[in-house]
Amino acid sequence: MWVHPSNTQIKTLKKKFNKHYTQLLPIINTWDPIGLVGSGAPDDEYDCITVLLIVLLEQGKSQNEIYEFIIHELDDHFSMGIDSISNDYREQFIKKHKEFSSDLIDWYISYKGNTN
Repeated sequence: MWVHPSNTQIKTLKKKFNKHYTQLLPIINTWDPIGLVGSGAPDDEYDCITVLLIVLLEQGKSQNEIYEFIIHELDDHFSMGIDSISNDYREQFIKKHKEFSSDLIDWYISYKGNTN
């Protein structure tokens, strides 16, 4: 499936996709899926997600593939997957991340349209 990038790989991808990264970082930090940035974590807290999202968007992955990656990463790296969410909030959790996945694709299409 997805392999979590090393710190060196993250740095390389940030450099390779610097313009994308600069534009996407505030979007990711506003999304703040588990509240780390809002609690004072550094702006690059989600770089493992951010750089791989850029790669997936560049590869033309679908909304569902983006969503599946996000859910996998939240579970695998942050231990905040669907199973960690109580049944009362699970539907809301899924909806939030599906909408975010769709919004990312919309952002990317708009971003690419403005950079050509």
